[in-house]
Amino acid sequence: MPIIFTNGYATSHFYWDHLREHLVPHHKTLVWDLKGHGRSGPAKNLDHCSIPYCADDLRRVMDAAGIEKAVLAGFSLGCQIIFEAWRQIPDRISGLIPVLGTYGHPFDNVIHPVVGKIGFKAFERLAPPASNKALNFAYHSMKTPWSHPMNKVLGMVGRNVDRKHMQPFYDHFNLIDGPTWARMGILMQEHSAEDVLSTIDVPTLIVAGGKDLLTPQRLSRHMNDKIPESQLLYLPKATHAGLYEYPNEIANEVDRFLDRHFVQEMTR
Repeated sequence: MPIIFTNGYATSHFYWDHLREHLVPHHKTLVWDLKGHGRSGPAKNLDHCSIPYCADDLRRVMDAAGIEKAVLAGFSLGCQIIFEAWRQIPDRISGLIPVLGTYGHPFDNVIHPVVGKIGFKAFERLAPPASNKALNFAYHSMKTPWSHPMNKVLGMVGRNVDRKHMQPFYDHFNLIDGPTWARMGILMQEHSAEDVLSTIDVPTLIVAGGKDLLTPQRLSRHMNDKIPESQLLYLPKATHAGLYEYPNEIANEVDRFLDRHFVQEMTR
């Protein structure tokens, strides 16, 4: 049974590297880049940056890889995408692993609902015309010696995460296509898959962080309540960079989850 990893907004494969390395000896894994991210080219049509289109991109990835059915893992924005995939292609999904992400309207809960909504209005107005300049500014800012310590102070990254672990994320800002990034950010805010949560009938493991400023734990607990028979891995001190902060804890729990539900399929 393959495991497909869907990245978050403005990220690529690097957040998954430790978990994939842990799983590779026993499981087939695949990771893919969103439009305009990593090794994927810019969107040819910016209206195709919506979450439903991203979920269809995931289906196309499965088709191209010859994968009929898989466990879908998503980080951050990737959670919205795998939940939307459940709406579109439930018969091709064996299980779900949403990690440090929500089901919809992500800006509503950044830091604080009021702050998030104000931030989105500014993003919606300023990001499209200034997208490439904004990403270039972020890239050069992240190269300064004070950027990583400041991210720790702000609570965006845990204090135990070295700069070398976050460097691939900082460098990635130089690879993102600005217009694609801006349009995707606007369209992801318009999306919600909350209505499909109660229909999910495959094994689901939710990973939540107690200090995640981008996805408050209450959203993960809401998902846990709505998705029948789902289980929750709660990491009280994890930020949005929890995949770097608690790699072994997450990997071991994913291992147990896969063994519990898919050991027979995995060994076929």
